[in-house]
Amino acid sequence: MKEPKSIRRISLKTKFASASMILAILLCVIIVLISYFSYRDQMFKRYDNNISSLVHTAAALVPDDKVNQYLETLQTDADYDRLVEQFQIIQEQNGLKYLYAYVPTADGLTVFAQGTKPGDEGHFVLGNFLGTDYYPQKDIDSANNLFANPEAPKTYITNDSEFGYLISAFDVIYDDQGQPLLVVGADMSMQDINQTLNTYIMLVSSIAALIFILFISTYLLFLNRSIIDPLQVIVDNATDFVNTNLDENLGQIVAMNIDVKTGDEIEILAEAFNKMTSDIIRYINELTSVTSERERIETELRIATLIQEGMLPRNFEYPDRNEFTLYASMRAAKDVGGDFYDFFFVDDDHFCITIGDVSGKGVPAALFMAMAKATVKDLVLRRLPVDEVMTEANVNLCRNNEQGMFVTLLIAIINVKTGVFQWCDAGHDPAIIWKKDGSVELLTGKKGFVCAGMETAKYKMNESKIEKGDIIYLYTDGIPEANNTKSEFYGLDRLTALVASKEKHDIKSLCADILADVDQFADTEPQFDDITMLGFKFEE
Repeated sequence: MKEPKSIRRISLKTKFASASMILAILLCVIIVLISYFSYRDQMFKRYDNNISSLVHTAAALVPDDKVNQYLETLQTDADYDRLVEQFQIIQEQNGLKYLYAYVPTADGLTVFAQGTKPGDEGHFVLGNFLGTDYYPQKDIDSANNLFANPEAPKTYITNDSEFGYLISAFDVIYDDQGQPLLVVGADMSMQDINQTLNTYIMLVSSIAALIFILFISTYLLFLNRSIIDPLQVIVDNATDFVNTNLDENLGQIVAMNIDVKTGDEIEILAEAFNKMTSDIIRYINELTSVTSERERIETELRIATLIQEGMLPRNFEYPDRNEFTLYASMRAAKDVGGDFYDFFFVDDDHFCITIGDVSGKGVPAALFMAMAKATVKDLVLRRLPVDEVMTEANVNLCRNNEQGMFVTLLIAIINVKTGVFQWCDAGHDPAIIWKKDGSVELLTGKKGFVCAGMETAKYKMNESKIEKGDIIYLYTDGIPEANNTKSEFYGLDRLTALVASKEKHDIKSLCADILADVDQFADTEPQFDDITMLGFKFEE
């Protein structure tokens, strides 16, 4: 079995502070990123407009009617020289890295004019061809696409070329017939943008950090005063309450009072805690009283159990009599029960056995049982016939029976010489006759109404006989009406089948086996009714 994982305790203040810091940092990062990309887009847009305007200006200076002439003859004149001079001025005064005009081909670019001065890096003249040894193939392909496709993009940003981080803009010059002549382009370094963006990020981050510090400080101060500190007061009082010895410091707990004035749910919690402590103290006082009373009642019930057990005969031995053997047992569903059994000699030749089951359980049933048992024994010892015993007992038990209790009762008076017995049944379960040969019969005859149920009830006597070796088995309904977890009853059929299956014709082992089988059948279902058994064997 895996051990339960322990949870590391972290204070509420730490949790709130950590959560607040994480949230504030996240918000700051989001603000900085939004500001960064917004500012960067504005910068790019401004650079895009600026360089596009410069390219259009440079393209307007190109003498388009002489372009083919210059490219074919590679001879320049005053107009061409003036164009190159103006390119140089535009490039220098506007901070362009390059300003150029060229004719793209599949293999490279043919230079027409540029703004780079002689002697500077990247200076080329009319007619120079720049192939893949100078430009990457993808730049050459892009230039050809721009030359052939008027819809191609005319502004690019590159940051992975050998020329550095650049923004480039282009414009195509067409002749009178609409055929493309030249591509005019310009490159502007983006390093200034990087520096500007870095400076901007530092500024925004510093402001966000300052706001973050101010927010966290103010928020935590508010949190401590309005939530954490009041909750800590409640926690401290709760800890004191838990750790206080209730027996020694009961007065101190009663005096405990949490004074928290926040005007919100925390104040309601403190008031609820105050009420809870007072309720617990009251409950402890009541529980102490109830526990004391319960212990007194349990003590009296234990005494009552012992008294009841003492009322039922436990000596089953009659050393000077060998005509019979007998055994009986009673297991109450509660501390005391309403079942009873009894056996005694009426005279030298007649032996009485009786069993009864009082309605209800507990102390009232036990008291009624004691009265019924004493009444029956008294009447039997008067030598009255068994039917008159039952009738007279019914009348006596009906008197002052305000609780409406009743008892099922079976009385049998057996002649221990002949095996003939007279019996009377007041609503009790039928006795079982276990024959010497192992067969089982139910004792059938005239049955009467339950005893103490109706004062005018009359009862009939029955007479039966058992042979040597036979057993009379009496029981209460706690056996056939025992139920299991499936709400099934044990039943009379199962009881008779168990008796018939026994090989040893012994009363004590029979009672023990029946009780064990009932417990096995009930499984975890608690015992609902008293279980009482009495067996009488007519010995050979």
